[in-house]
Amino acid sequence: MAEQRVLLIGGVSLIKGRVREAGLAMKEICDELEPFLNEIGFVDDAPFKTVSLIVRFGEKTDLTPDYDPINKRHSELPVAVEMELAGLRTASKEVVKNAFVTATIDVLIDVAKKYGLPDRQLEAIRTP
Repeated sequence: MAEQRVLLIGGVSLIKGRVREAGLAMKEICDELEPFLNEIGFVDDAPFKTVSLIVRFGEKTDLTPDYDPINKRHSELPVAVEMELAGLRTASKEVVKNAFVTATIDVLIDVAKKYGLPDRQLEAIRTP
């Protein structure tokens, strides 16, 4: 069985439309951040082993995390944010990925503060 990931990112559309490069960008971000999160021991003292981030593509951007209760069966913390679909729909993969990276790091910092997890290293890689 595969080792449990620290970070999973997925997306869902709240309105009609899609972001072409979303899936690939999300996978790349998970692959790139995973070693870093393991290195800083992000979930070592957490009541969960995975942060499951869902990006809701809608009419506005609201990066304030919306938390669901911890899924004890899978040891996952479900968190969601909303991003404006119109601005991402025709954007290049690089623009989409940069937007997702910023949102992901902001969410991870919020999770860290809420659960008393390491956030100093995340603050250091946050883009101004």
